[in-house]
Amino acid sequence: MSFTEQEFKEQLLSHYAHLHSHPELALEEHDTTAYIKEQLAATEGVEILAFPLSTGVWARIAGQDSKPAIAIRADIDALPITEESGVKYASVYPGRMHACGHDFHTSALLGAARILAKRRDTLRGSVYLLFQPAEESSHGGEKVAQTGILAQYGIKEIYALHVKNGIPVGTIEISEGAFSATVDKFVIRIRGKGGHGSAPQQCLDPIPAAARLIGSLQEIISRKLQPGTPAVISVTKVASGTTWNVIPEEAVLEGTVRSFAEDVTHVLHREIRLRVQELETEGYETTCEITSGCPATNNDGALAQRIAEVAERTGFIVKEQQPEMGGEDFSCFQQLIPGALFHVGTGNGGAAHNPKFKLDLNALSPAAGLLADIASEALAKQ
Repeated sequence: MSFTEQEFKEQLLSHYAHLHSHPELALEEHDTTAYIKEQLAATEGVEILAFPLSTGVWARIAGQDSKPAIAIRADIDALPITEESGVKYASVYPGRMHACGHDFHTSALLGAARILAKRRDTLRGSVYLLFQPAEESSHGGEKVAQTGILAQYGIKEIYALHVKNGIPVGTIEISEGAFSATVDKFVIRIRGKGGHGSAPQQCLDPIPAAARLIGSLQEIISRKLQPGTPAVISVTKVASGTTWNVIPEEAVLEGTVRSFAEDVTHVLHREIRLRVQELETEGYETTCEITSGCPATNNDGALAQRIAEVAERTGFIVKEQQPEMGGEDFSCFQQLIPGALFHVGTGNGGAAHNPKFKLDLNALSPAAGLLADIASEALAKQ
């Protein structure tokens, strides 16, 4: 199984164009799953294994020994966004778009699989390939982790990359410890007494209560945390009322809470609930539901150092990753085994989760090679 560098690049671009133009949302990635399996089945040395979820792929490249075993993960789902990037391979589905680079991740892992399969006679263990569904929503990482598949196959370490616009092609960002934040959601309901807009004295208006609460929530970080503690509370949705002359019965607030540490998250949750409950002294009925999402992503120090060393040795510029408030359910795997996630530079194609988002695809082939080299090095060091 031989291929030239140009053939390899062209194949990866073909993968990317297909995946980008055919995005599928969380837990609906059936065609994407079929495409991945088709490509892996055509790669000598890759064994497709049973996967316990309806979408996603689990595969193995066995080296000289069956053990040790490490895994590389790519996420495969898209976002509910209508694309406006203008690229020739744009999404053919209105309302669906790969606006976060998961098509890049999947293509890079397909490329890494091809490289690793070619060098399988020199691998000192097995590399498992995880094409994970539902990273953007629906707790895909948690679902995969709960299947027990990592323990079943004796996986000792797990690695992944994520695209990052705003840093040049040929650059990666990696750090030990905190990488991305917890992702928690809150829904607050404030119920008062509705009535005519001309007679507020006869009502218990939930709108000013909601407005005061929004302001109060913004004081939590500045007044309840040690100065400089990284954390976010964002109210992202406010809903109330039906028309201009009716005071409504209810106001609903939704938003997100982000931090890097459990003790900080505890304070944020406690203070949000206290401020909501205080409204009940004024006669309002309230509920406050806080749903915990994926935990913070914390890179294993030794694995992060390994990534940095391999990247530098293969010609990448390595920079320290500053922790970000975005979330990543790769953290669900890090709760079970050592893992490390890094950013790969993809140029200046705009912000993720934006309809105009696009990537510099000159980064794709080097990223695939880096994943393969990291896997080889990880097995050699076991």
